[in-house]
Amino acid sequence: MSANELFHDPAELLDELDSIIREQELLRQRTIALQARYRELEPHADRFDKPGPQGWSREEFGSVNVDSTVTRLGYAASEMEHPLKWAAMARRDAAKLREYPQPQRDQVEVARVDRGRSR
Repeated sequence: MSANELFHDPAELLDELDSIIREQELLRQRTIALQARYRELEPHADRFDKPGPQGWSREEFGSVNVDSTVTRLGYAASEMEHPLKWAAMARRDAAKLREYPQPQRDQVEVARVDRGRSR
């Protein structure tokens, strides 16, 4: 690889970033869908009660566990928005990466010489 060749192609890197953003959004959507499925268990939460040692008290309350799961999945989905915002900002900047024609070395040298004469 010569000194002028890029080690990574910005277009390929942008494709990878787009893939990550899509996968992250898909994961967020899956989390929201899972939360909704747990929410559907709420009317039947007493089925998940675990009887206590006496048989009359409960050691575990299904309604508490279902509600907690729904709430925490909601928090997880909400927190997943933050990486998406940062990734979108990174993408906006990454999309600007492109090679622009560079002046030839001798043209730069001529410009330096001309500036020296004008002083």
